[in-house]
Amino acid sequence: MDEIQQLKDRLAISDLLARYTLTIDSNDARGWASLFTPNGRFEHGNIMIRGREKLKRYAAVHSKLGSRHITSSPLHFISEDGQSASGKATTVEIIATRSGYRISAVGEYRDKLVKIDNNWLIECRRGEEVKLPEDPDFPILSADPDAGKKMKILIDAWDDLGEPIPELPQK
Repeated sequence: MDEIQQLKDRLAISDLLARYTLTIDSNDARGWASLFTPNGRFEHGNIMIRGREKLKRYAAVHSKLGSRHITSSPLHFISEDGQSASGKATTVEIIATRSGYRISAVGEYRDKLVKIDNNWLIECRRGEEVKLPEDPDFPILSADPDAGKKMKILIDAWDDLGEPIPELPQK
């Protein structure tokens, strides 16, 4: 792959990642789901939400949170053939509550991207929250009472729409 094509691909990936955040934060469930491949996956723990229809339903539930994502430091590496990429980024999610804004999640996205018909799409995005170093099993996503009430909406959506990731051992 030549340098010009690599620069074009890096810009296209950057645009894809920006659209991911902007569509979920503007409650555009259809637009958000369209950023994934038809059988794309959003993973957390040992559960995945797979396929555009389920992803769209998840994004519709997410719209009830009144949240904003701040995703930074994306670093993705494009394959030699220019048809796939992998990488990661840091993310922070902020939720509006009656007690003010609350940080509801801090973590990392790990991505597998593919180029289909000259368009970059998400094949798999895995979200992993930062754990308490002294107590990794502590339920951090629901620890804050105000943010926890809203995060329960997402946790319930994962339970409803998710399925086990076959290649991961079940807990």
